[in-house]
Amino acid sequence: LPLPQLLARPFAALVLPGCDEKRLPPVPDPVGSWSRAQRQAWGLPTRETLAAAQRAAWHNALHTPVVDLLWRSGDDGGEPLLASALVLALQLEGAACTGVDARRPRSVAAAPTPRPLPQGQALALRTLSSTAYSDLRLCPYRFFALRQLGLQAADELAGEVDKRDFGNWLHAVLQAFHEDLLRAPADDPATRVARLDGAAQAVTQKQGLGAGEFLPFAAGWPPLRDGYLHWLAQHEGAGASFRQAEQRATRPLGPVQLVGSIDRIDAVAAADAAANGPQTLLIDYKTEDVGRTRQRLRAGAQDTQLAFYAALLGDDDGLRAAYVNVGERGQTQMYEQADVLPLRDLLLAGIAHDFGRIAAGAPLPALGEGAACTHCAARGLCRKDFWDA
Repeated sequence: LPLPQLLARPFAALVLPGCDEKRLPPVPDPVGSWSRAQRQAWGLPTRETLAAAQRAAWHNALHTPVVDLLWRSGDDGGEPLLASALVLALQLEGAACTGVDARRPRSVAAAPTPRPLPQGQALALRTLSSTAYSDLRLCPYRFFALRQLGLQAADELAGEVDKRDFGNWLHAVLQAFHEDLLRAPADDPATRVARLDGAAQAVTQKQGLGAGEFLPFAAGWPPLRDGYLHWLAQHEGAGASFRQAEQRATRPLGPVQLVGSIDRIDAVAAADAAANGPQTLLIDYKTEDVGRTRQRLRAGAQDTQLAFYAALLGDDDGLRAAYVNVGERGQTQMYEQADVLPLRDLLLAGIAHDFGRIAAGAPLPALGEGAACTHCAARGLCRKDFWDA
């Protein structure tokens, strides 16, 4: 227990760890940057008050019948640490003696964990989303654990607004803005700014986001808003028009149903002059670093998201697909996937092949390679850190 929590609580024995010079200074530093005069004026504890309280708690702890004082001889960086001055004073007074470590060293034979090779034919999925299939491509074991077994990591940051919450918020804001613009068109830049701000306020209230928690993202909203509206004007100037947002779509593929929600669908002028009428452009918003968005396009068949959404819209041979990176620094850019139709056909064939192998009992190994392992909710299950090299 911290020293103050030992007051008026008698124990038969006490183990007091962390008695080094950094964690148990004889005079604690006051919290904050206020001066001594300011602390006295506001009734805040001074350095002398904190030192007296520390020593009183220390002497109270030492009245326990049996006390073991522990401290580290070095920190995580290798810097040596001395015992606290309070401990050194006890040794000089002869009131403390050096303890004896009763632990005995022992040898433990290495017993590495084999790489898991589960089978998932008894856990067939009825629906498949883009993120679920991405898990299968990145690591079959992750797909087995998170999708087939349905295991989910606990949200340790519940209640705090993170980057994903901001992305969801932005999706809802842009949906509300474009649907309102579709009902009542307006080309005036000032009117569009006011409407987009109104959509942002309405979504913030609807989602119950606290002003304090959302402040870091709200501070970057004006440049993001202006950058998006600038891109939108250029996009519309090239002949594009909004059709719908957050479109739910499904497609049967053998025993599984492909499901997903497409961020936005636009009608655009045909890239081929011989084409009849406008083409359909599906858009997926991204709030990530622009380099990450470019990397998605360079990955080709390894990035399945746009191809998956293209498959949800059927076999439209005039379909186009693109990522729209909505930058928080005022830069919104569109990155079109030029080969989305061949990638769509390749993806459908790949899904059919992969699920056929799973149904036939093919193992779903943990790959343990690449960036996918850096942040993986299934890492504690696959035991990668204990595999036999």
